[in-house]
Amino acid sequence: MEFPKTSNFGNPHIGLFARASDKLIAVDVTSAPKMLTALEAFDVPLVKASFSASGLVGIYMSLNSSGAIIPSFCEKAEIALLRSHGLNIFSLPGRFCAAGNNVAANDFGAVINPEIPREMAKKISDCLGVEAVGRAVAGYSTAGSAILATNKGFLAHNRCTEEELKELQSILRVQGVNGTLNTGVAFPALGAVANSKHALFGEACTGFEMGRAVQGLDLI
Repeated sequence: MEFPKTSNFGNPHIGLFARASDKLIAVDVTSAPKMLTALEAFDVPLVKASFSASGLVGIYMSLNSSGAIIPSFCEKAEIALLRSHGLNIFSLPGRFCAAGNNVAANDFGAVINPEIPREMAKKISDCLGVEAVGRAVAGYSTAGSAILATNKGFLAHNRCTEEELKELQSILRVQGVNGTLNTGVAFPALGAVANSKHALFGEACTGFEMGRAVQGLDLI
């Protein structure tokens, strides 16, 4: 199986602009046509969205098949669009509003910023239908950017130790590896869009990085 590469108007960090689950892909409505065409290969609904005029869908959204965590500044029409696809919605307020940076989730578990208050973590858990566990990843509290997770595997920050990987595996209930994307960027959620059937990589990814990611995501 071949895994394509693309960029968004020359930006290889395509995870800034889109998030995928096995149910749908949410993508910046103003994304480059070639990126939108590449995402159509996932064969799930493509939801073209923006969050209060921001195109950074991958930064502001965390997603699994049950729900979406989004920023508190989203407008009613934006929330209604996501709910029309059968998603539960929870809005993260304040300094945690960049949900894509703060929450890494699949359909089995979620790793969240350990600074998120307990009552907020409970609402994240209820929205996504999984246990939400607060922990740092390779020393970074922004778990959402440090993990690219699907229902078959994950790729984590390249400085994750074997012990940390085992802890992440117990939370997400899938196997995973550490690695980089886009020629050495250690935050894998920025460099690719993936679900359990397919992956799209940023144009700056090397062959070795893509092979490592495909291994971790169990797409072989």
